[in-house]
Amino acid sequence: MRKLFLLVSLFLLMGVFLQAQTVDVTFQVDMSVKIATGFFDPANDVVTCPGDFNNWLNEPPPNTEKVMTDMGDSVYSITIAMAPNTTYGYKFNVGLGWDGKDETHGNRSIDVGATNMTVPISFFDDYEPVTMIQSTVTFSVDMHLPAQGDFDPTSDHVYVAGNFTNWQNGAVEMTDPETDTIYTVTMNDMTSGDLAIYKFVWSHDTAPNGNWESPQEGDDIFPPDNNRIYGIHDGDNDVSRNWNNVNPYVQLADGNIFFEVDMSVPAELGVFDPNTDSVQIRGAFNGWNANDPTKALMSQNAADPTDWYITIPFVQEILNSTQAYKYYLKNGPSSPPYANTGWEVPIRSGLVSSDRNRSTIFLGDPGQVTSVSYFENINPDWVIPAGTTVECTFMVDMTYAMDADSQQTDPLFNPATDTVYWIPRQPLYYALNGLTWPGTYPRVLEMTDQGNNIYAGTLTLNGPSYNGWLYNYAFTHNGGLEQEGVGSVVSQGDCRVRFVNQNGPRSFETPFTMPTDMWSNSPLPEEDHPQGWVDNVKEIPGNPETYSLEQNYPNPFNPSTTIRFSVPETGLVSLKVFNLLGEQVATLVNSELAKGRYEIKFKGNDVSSGIYFYTLKAGNYVSTKKMILLK
Repeated sequence: MRKLFLLVSLFLLMGVFLQAQTVDVTFQVDMSVKIATGFFDPANDVVTCPGDFNNWLNEPPPNTEKVMTDMGDSVYSITIAMAPNTTYGYKFNVGLGWDGKDETHGNRSIDVGATNMTVPISFFDDYEPVTMIQSTVTFSVDMHLPAQGDFDPTSDHVYVAGNFTNWQNGAVEMTDPETDTIYTVTMNDMTSGDLAIYKFVWSHDTAPNGNWESPQEGDDIFPPDNNRIYGIHDGDNDVSRNWNNVNPYVQLADGNIFFEVDMSVPAELGVFDPNTDSVQIRGAFNGWNANDPTKALMSQNAADPTDWYITIPFVQEILNSTQAYKYYLKNGPSSPPYANTGWEVPIRSGLVSSDRNRSTIFLGDPGQVTSVSYFENINPDWVIPAGTTVECTFMVDMTYAMDADSQQTDPLFNPATDTVYWIPRQPLYYALNGLTWPGTYPRVLEMTDQGNNIYAGTLTLNGPSYNGWLYNYAFTHNGGLEQEGVGSVVSQGDCRVRFVNQNGPRSFETPFTMPTDMWSNSPLPEEDHPQGWVDNVKEIPGNPETYSLEQNYPNPFNPSTTIRFSVPETGLVSLKVFNLLGEQVATLVNSELAKGRYEIKFKGNDVSSGIYFYTLKAGNYVSTKKMILLK
């Protein structure tokens, strides 16, 4: 009997111990604003809670296990078991995939302690808590647009009217304290969790006799009357709007942009089949999805099956606005799925946001053309051909990972117990090597201690493969993985880019040792291209004895022009383009060139009309010339 008692006690203790390995965390989000504006349809859509703790929206586990439950009053909830005493990144999302309907202010962060916890309710895309307390709301409206018409700021009045003022019957007058035509008023008796439904009104006298705004679009309006809606959170709320949601300081225009992407590298590497797969473009101009095929599905060039193109129409778009986008590989039913569900993560500079989006400037031109891009920005010259092996050694100095002031995170790296790894971060690497994206961030290359806190590891690449890696370092600590980079949740935009040196197209220095990296939680360095490789530079006949920079031709030009130059000896050559403000707009050459005469094309697709200067630097020689782009 005593043995039975001891056995039962042991099982109970084991149960308590196992239970302590995880804690339950309950997440809650209020979807009422998104329901009102049509962003979320409870009858057909789902809300998900992806994060570090459940592999984001990658499987396993199935994304259906990340769906939140409607608890009533438009509040959705989910309880997730996770490791205690850990900081996690997460966000709320509409749908089972990344379809451009996730929260837009970056990742949320949660510090999970040793006991079960419930995260306070917040509105979707508003990271402040909602606990039904008295709060203040400051409304502001920019009236420059109506001031271009009948509104007179010196004598007319501006009001805010809504469900909290009994609409026009108790409309509250706003003031212009800075005399800058921006009117404001603070309401001190609002309650967090309530929905403020309202509009702005201007009048020669009272609100009932006034002119009501009628915004036609925006993420804060809902039918049928196109009223505005705002979910009030705890504390101070600042609600700043433009009259009718139209920016009065910008010029609107119609136009088209032609996009083109070269898929020859993924086709050669065997991760894209031009016969069964297809390509899409996804960006801010189509909601980052393919719901409107005319603005997303690219056409295949019949003469070159790896060349894909599309013309996107823009109607009353902000002139000179930045248009962010990416290319998306859509696999056919018989093809293995591309990593990252099809999204590219391009390398090289000139990208925007932590997601490494591409961008172009909208010029309001019916014939605007962007430069041809390579998928993932991997140039065909960087392909490691079949039968070729390249060895490259990565090195990292872990000194700062052991310094509390530099690391700024806990834990610190312990050389006695922790292991350092090289972590790839680009989908092409995962697809080519059959890795799950991103999984638990596969520890592809274990680094070994070389002394003096330097760790090294050699990556062997057997062709077909490619040159140009997006990566960061990490170390294991108590079963967890601590990554370098900015913030607690490291994005691809925070990672490094390096190349093996090349001797020319598809010719590599091997074995090659990369420059020693320094562990850092600051922005990480990026190389733009392999040393020894020159992009689009063509050598032409000539045996120059002096340096020279020739005038571009044609000049003026649209959309491209040719620049010729000569170098009388081997050396580093730099050719850059600047605008009138002295700002660099393009690097055409930044490589070592042998003695010879060269030409290169400058494409002005992504810059506006105007005067530009191009400067050649080689040895002690510096020369600058002027060119004019006319569109």
